[in-house]
Amino acid sequence: MKKIKNIKLSIKQQKYLILFSIFIMMLILNFLTPLIADDYSYSFGLENKRITNIIDIILKQADHYMKWGGRTVAHTIANFFLMYSKYFFNVANSLIYTLLVYLIYEHSRSSEKEKPLFIILIHFGLYFLTPVFGQTCIWLIGSCNYLWTTTIMLSFLLMYKERANKNDRLPLIIGMFFLGIVSGWTNENTAFGLIIITLLSTIIYKKKNKIQRYKLSGLIGLIIGFIIMIIAPGNYVRSKEFVDKTPLIIKLIERTINCTIGIIEYIPVLVVITVILITIYIYQKKKIDNRVFIFLLGAFFTIYATVLSPIFPERSWFGIVVFMLIAITTLAINLEDIHKIYKYILIDLSIITAFFYIGDYLILVKDIYQLKSTWDYRINLIETGKKEGQKDFEFYTYNSENKKSPVYGLADLSDKPHSWPNDAIELYYKISSVKAKKE
Repeated sequence: MKKIKNIKLSIKQQKYLILFSIFIMMLILNFLTPLIADDYSYSFGLENKRITNIIDIILKQADHYMKWGGRTVAHTIANFFLMYSKYFFNVANSLIYTLLVYLIYEHSRSSEKEKPLFIILIHFGLYFLTPVFGQTCIWLIGSCNYLWTTTIMLSFLLMYKERANKNDRLPLIIGMFFLGIVSGWTNENTAFGLIIITLLSTIIYKKKNKIQRYKLSGLIGLIIGFIIMIIAPGNYVRSKEFVDKTPLIIKLIERTINCTIGIIEYIPVLVVITVILITIYIYQKKKIDNRVFIFLLGAFFTIYATVLSPIFPERSWFGIVVFMLIAITTLAINLEDIHKIYKYILIDLSIITAFFYIGDYLILVKDIYQLKSTWDYRINLIETGKKEGQKDFEFYTYNSENKKSPVYGLADLSDKPHSWPNDAIELYYKISSVKAKKE
């Protein structure tokens, strides 16, 4: 028998294998996740009719803009997917997550040399360090608001990299203007941070001391999109729900303090890693890439932009985590150039983290499977009951303490029929009432 030769993958093959593995792992989590909470509400357009076409989406978003909020891009994406079987979203969402990981990797690279190890580390960083991973990367509505919008932003931002200098042709100038509008019309605090990053990148990465027109048009479009989102009448309608007669200056001080406490509560690991890596560069007298400071400033402004908002939910930290991961990866990806020992440290870190990831991932799969089983049971009981003439249903509530679960922190069933989210579930399954059983 001939001796079987060792199979050795090329660097590009390793990269594609890693990205495919990440896609499969996310696909499993997405397929196990049923429709939950706001997914039912956003399935309906005007007059509580199911959204079935693009016209329904346009009318719904026009109404939403006037009565609730300005995140038209995110909710248009959500409405689109809710017209179809969730299987479609499951595949698309897994692809978008994989694309986000790759975009973070691309933003962090300063040369053409591939280092696929960092793709794994970026995925681990998102998985472990995002405050509510399931809400922002698996839950349908949450993913459209955070994962999808952040991916749009990073795609736009690729054109502002040092290596991205393009010819100022009219189609590119026009295309960047409209892509800028879409990118700015996404998510309030993250889009504000994106404006800072784009502005700094435009100034720093000039071509022959001249700002390129496509970068300028993109920046103008970005600001216009942001303004369109912020001035939505629905924002002011919704703000009336938060009655607070505290003097403005006191509110701003309190919110600034809360933002600072949030740094300690939600991203301490990212801050520590950043400080350690910058210290290594300073100690070794190595130049720090400008992108590190650009993205750190973007993260800083993304955090403190929320002082203008009465609430700062955990999922709003998603864009901050992404910006900081780009800064950290930019520092770490060049550590090998400082000393070869850092390469082996990073390999060891990847192996150790992988062990924790496998265990945690399996726990999460089990948790989401229980969520799926709960909803499969409910839906089966509803469909069977409807055939027998039953119109009113009661179920025990389902909650998860796993912060990576898509259902963590979201409303399940209320014990009051016709209240949210029961009313949307009643409409969706065409029943008279549904409520939570008393424990």
